[in-house]
Amino acid sequence: MSVAACFGPQPPAPATHYGTKPGAGSAGVHTVSEGETLWTISQRYNIVMRDIAASNTLRPPFILRTGQRLRLPPPREYQVRRGDTLYAVSRIFGVSISELASLNDLQAPYAIHTGQILRLPSATARNAAVQTASASIVTPGRKPVRAAVQGGADDTVSSPSAQKTASVSKPRTKITAKTPKRSSGKFLKPVEGPVVSSYGPKKNGLHNDGINIKAPKGTPVRAAENGVVVYAGNELKGSGNLVLVRHDSGWMSAYAHMDRILIKRGAVVARGQSIGTVGQTGSVDQPQLHFEIRRGTEAINPARYLGDGKA
Repeated sequence: MSVAACFGPQPPAPATHYGTKPGAGSAGVHTVSEGETLWTISQRYNIVMRDIAASNTLRPPFILRTGQRLRLPPPREYQVRRGDTLYAVSRIFGVSISELASLNDLQAPYAIHTGQILRLPSATARNAAVQTASASIVTPGRKPVRAAVQGGADDTVSSPSAQKTASVSKPRTKITAKTPKRSSGKFLKPVEGPVVSSYGPKKNGLHNDGINIKAPKGTPVRAAENGVVVYAGNELKGSGNLVLVRHDSGWMSAYAHMDRILIKRGAVVARGQSIGTVGQTGSVDQPQLHFEIRRGTEAINPARYLGDGKA
């Protein structure tokens, strides 16, 4: 796979001022106009598409009708304004102070400053008792489905049979491992094989936030960079067996549809280390790996940041 751009500092994901300016994400209602799709609406309001779908109980292929009214959930980030307190922000978005503090690694007395970016729990993350990142995945040869990549649970899956029913969330323990520095300017391609679904818009308003790589079942899946495992489980059925790895400087990588997961939440992993095997769990009809690279909450085309496959 060719590299379209050099790996380097990128601007942070845009923050939205909740309900304070036109086009910003807010808890409101949008009336669908002719030609609009769920994807275009999510881009207009800077709200993750899966969150809008969850708030309106929409199912693939997310066909909208002109005049349909959609509830808009809160955005994923909030920029602190003059006079804000953590308590005030928690009241605005209807979340607990403890949840907000935990998500942003804040300690008592929870001091925040003007301009600070606070991450917000999404509607889907609350329902799944997990946090961070989501994606809409489409793979050729099957019906369009949505699958989320989110982090925060403790469960580790060793068999695809375990993914038939969603895991019961356990109380989460705080991850104390320090995120290691990156070893390279580019990420390692986690598995070799043809890309069967590329990054970008798909039919029916869907969008693939990563790439899907075809490989034989059981093929080792390698960590794309040094990092800390923040999620290892199967609570989100569309994604199957899923691993999220946090990297230095706000980067995150996601690995979905795996057959087996070989690491646990909180583990420190090295670039090239085997973290699982390719599988067919979740909403796919052939063995493959869905792989994403994110900076903050922004999904980025992996082709721009993948190296030559050498660890």
